[in-house]
Amino acid sequence: MFGTRLKELRKKNGYTQVTLAEKLGVSKGTIAMWEVGKRKPDFETLCTLSELFDVRTDYILGQSDDASSATLSAEAIEKLGKWSTEDELMDLIKLYLSIDDYGKQTVDYLIKTEAERCRNQGTSEDVSGIDIMVTFRS
Repeated sequence: MFGTRLKELRKKNGYTQVTLAEKLGVSKGTIAMWEVGKRKPDFETLCTLSELFDVRTDYILGQSDDASSATLSAEAIEKLGKWSTEDELMDLIKLYLSIDDYGKQTVDYLIKTEAERCRNQGTSEDVSGIDIMVTFRS
């Protein structure tokens, strides 16, 4: 499936095997081998392809049919800009998960109350376009 997707993306974005090879710093033969399924790129090259074609790596690999952008939109970046790093958000989630039920109820109440206040004042932001994925490890 990777080879089919690569060929489709290459053509859609106006690359020949030669021009894509030059862009990636590999040979035309390497591109051809990828497209017929005889070889696969290393992880770094896969990430470069994702950036180049602006699709997610799982789409290129054929593990998903979601060809949406691999990068956040400017609007999503702006909305997330209040968090200086993803780690800060993850730290807050971990702290929330570490507190007892009373603490969670208190935090939930505070967040819901503040969200309602902002909606009433017209100062809340639309976050419907932001998807968040959390992975739990045991």
